[in-house]
Amino acid sequence: MKSLMQGRKALSLLVLGGCLVQFNTASAAPMNITATVDEVCELGTLGDVAFGNLTPGGGVDGTANGSVEWRCSNGTNADIAIDNGSNGDRSMDHATTASTLSYQLFTNAARTVVWSDTGADVGVTGTGIGAGFATETVYGRVLSTDIDAAEVGNYSDIVDVTITVVP
Repeated sequence: MKSLMQGRKALSLLVLGGCLVQFNTASAAPMNITATVDEVCELGTLGDVAFGNLTPGGGVDGTANGSVEWRCSNGTNADIAIDNGSNGDRSMDHATTASTLSYQLFTNAARTVVWSDTGADVGVTGTGIGAGFATETVYGRVLSTDIDAAEVGNYSDIVDVTITVVP
């Protein structure tokens, strides 16, 4: 009986030892780590184009500058467009009468390239750098002939600025 007990004990140790060996073996498997950075663009602060007081009869165009802050994901191309305003023709409405005062917005200081929202002249094109905002200057002009013909008073308009990801 003693040898039967010793045999069972030895068998138990062998089974237990085998289990211990199995629990102590190493195993490796690959695990994927992934991420996707989206193409996004956003507008920041928009600086108004304020012409101030315009004096008729001087033969001088009224000029003023505004600004558009924008940013996009690093490497993302974008178009920045400015529409033609509330009246659809870049004209400011008089505060109390039906009079209007025409103006134009440009992408360059010489005021020769109109800032548009359609076609090839969509305005400004840029490539995002990821962090921080870039600033584009908006150059405005009211022609002296329009100032001369304008009714006295306050004028205003609202334009929509749009930034679009370009594939």
